[in-house]
Amino acid sequence: MAKFIYPTDTTRVTSGFRGSRPDHHGIDLAESGYHPIYAAASGRVSRSYVSSSYGECIMIVHTIDGVTWETVYAHMRSGSRTVKEGDYVTQGQTIGVMGSTGEVTGQHLHFELHKGSWNVNKSNAVNPLDYLGKGDGGGTTDPSNKPLQPKGLGIATSKYPEGSGINLYSGPGKDAWFTGHVINTKMPYLIIDAAWYGGNENMLCLG
Repeated sequence: MAKFIYPTDTTRVTSGFRGSRPDHHGIDLAESGYHPIYAAASGRVSRSYVSSSYGECIMIVHTIDGVTWETVYAHMRSGSRTVKEGDYVTQGQTIGVMGSTGEVTGQHLHFELHKGSWNVNKSNAVNPLDYLGKGDGGGTTDPSNKPLQPKGLGIATSKYPEGSGINLYSGPGKDAWFTGHVINTKMPYLIIDAAWYGGNENMLCLG
């Protein structure tokens, strides 16, 4: 299992780590519509609050192989936070919904990863893209983080909260267009053939 998974169901980065914006100590993941926010790793919620800059925000402290990390999830939808300070969360647990609260232009998740505790100077911030979906905090993608290749006939249903679900696209890659959602948890979808696409995108092609 990767130490840190992508904290939402899109990997579309609209603003990267620092670079031309030296005070941007994280990455922005953006899509329109409803997108749950997930805990990137298991840990303890250190803060769950509303900030004038971060908006609706959650911070989680993780201890992995004796090393302390802290993740930040900002600009979440108003009222969507599902955990409070002191709660223990597991990797992949839904903690909120992508939004546009705080000092922000357009809906997105601002995600920060700190090797060490978060501080106001962001001196421990590292580029999340060097770690997301990878084993041992960097290097090659951890094979155990990839889903098994689907085979034969099967049934797909959504396990997401009512009103959200699985996003459907016309094909793999960034040029594909959105076609709809699988949102009815009781409505089965027949899988005749399927294949995974994209390194960390984990896009499932349903035939």
